[in-house]
Amino acid sequence: MSATADCRKTGCTGTRGRRCKTAEGTGRKGGETRRNTHGSGVDPAGYGRKRMEQRITENMGRSLKEHGYRDPVFVGKGSFAKVYRVRDEKRDFQACKISKVTEQWEQECRNSREICHPLFPAYREHWTDGEWGYLVMEFWDGCDLRKMLDRRGRLSPGQAARIALQITEGLQYLHERPHPFLYRDLKPENIRIRVDGRAGILDLGCLWNREQDWSGAGNRSFSAPEQFVPGEIPGEESDVYAVGRLLAVMLGDDTDGTVRQSGGIRRRNAEKRCGRKEQKQEKWLRKVIAMATCEERKDRIPEIKMLRTLLMVTDDSGRERKRACRAADFYYVRKLYCP
Repeated sequence: MSATADCRKTGCTGTRGRRCKTAEGTGRKGGETRRNTHGSGVDPAGYGRKRMEQRITENMGRSLKEHGYRDPVFVGKGSFAKVYRVRDEKRDFQACKISKVTEQWEQECRNSREICHPLFPAYREHWTDGEWGYLVMEFWDGCDLRKMLDRRGRLSPGQAARIALQITEGLQYLHERPHPFLYRDLKPENIRIRVDGRAGILDLGCLWNREQDWSGAGNRSFSAPEQFVPGEIPGEESDVYAVGRLLAVMLGDDTDGTVRQSGGIRRRNAEKRCGRKEQKQEKWLRKVIAMATCEERKDRIPEIKMLRTLLMVTDDSGRERKRACRAADFYYVRKLYCP
């Protein structure tokens, strides 16, 4: 009779196919009985972790309830935090970001309180409960840009330009504050596309200004090279680089900078339907990307405001683009990239 049958006869609830302590027979090695840890007082692999997660969930529900929030629904997670959708006392949805209390979490709470712009979720409140920190912000219904790109493959040049314009509006706000911030961690996972089509920027944990102590941050697929060089201090052109990389990925490039040569049926059909106007738009955006993602900082578009000027003329004629280049007053644009 099999080991599984023996276990069921003795009433053991052990793992399927393994002999329990009371089952007759031997294990694989000479006369050695395989021991099932269920019911023996020893936790199997992973059991302790599940118990810990259960206790954390119970404590989370209690802490949220004490502050007037209920019905937590998991919506996503990052490297150091999990995000839940919760209801407040007015039955409105809010987003609650839960992570361990660290210096980065405290900095994000301070940044969220200072930032007030439609492109960033509005701050509600924050508190700590033991080693865990809770940051409540405005909830945006929708999906992140990464999921949209995974589903669609690429965006049309017009869609990519509109999203980039909205993102640069938020970055320009950060750069032109009395105490300016650099974002430093722009990537598709941090861009939220709301149900009404508007884009927003999430995760303020990597914001940095020159008054703060320097700390490295970013991701190598989208952040500027100088952010990973010891002793290099990033500037506005570093966020410009990230927007250029993000724009390239929205147009179908891989995260390593190569243009995709193949794709799904939906993407190939979209490329066939691409008209002359969209081809001109993409050609212009490719030039903007080249200017924004130069390896040498001195050759790069130096500020977000100038990048916005070039993105705004994506739909315009060559004459308007030349005028925008002259208005930008950037010799590199006028000399090499005027159509």
